Amino acid sequence: MDEFNLTAPPEPAADSLPFRRPADYYSTPGTNVRPLFPKWVPIGCGWASLLFVVLLFAAGAFAPNSGTALEWLFGRMERDMTPHFTKTVTPAQKAAFAAEMKTLRISAKTGKLKFEKTQNFLKLATEVDSDEKIDPAEADKLIAAVRDVNRGAK
Repeated sequence: MDEFNLTAPPEPAADSLPFRRPADYYSTPGTNVRPLFPKWVPIGCGWASLLFVVLLFAAGAFAPNSGTALEWLFGRMERDMTPHFTKTVTPAQKAAFAAEMKTLRISAKTGKLKFEKTQNFLKLATEVDSDEKIDPAEADKLIAAVRDVNRGAK
């Protein structure tokens, strides 16, 4: 045997092996390989994502004009904050808060709100309601903030 003249070992017949060798797998085209997903999956997911993006842009285009999203938000805030009033909050304060919130929702629906003043109210509402207890002093602050937003409405 010549050590400089190496010969390759004889290859076993591919049919005699009980498994497929990686070299055989990568060297031949995958004609007998089953696809991972059906053909319609990439097409269907592509169309679904395109439809989602189009609907997202359409919703974004119509959202500022409708005002219903803000109306819903303010209604939800009122429903969430009203139960947090302590027993010391007077019925007059509760009624004033409800009346101001109703005016705020109407202004939001008609698109007459100024967002700078609305942001101040939202910040105050978050701070006041963070402990889920609104006392009379905090209720007065909320009522004043909502009145300020309502006065600034166009």
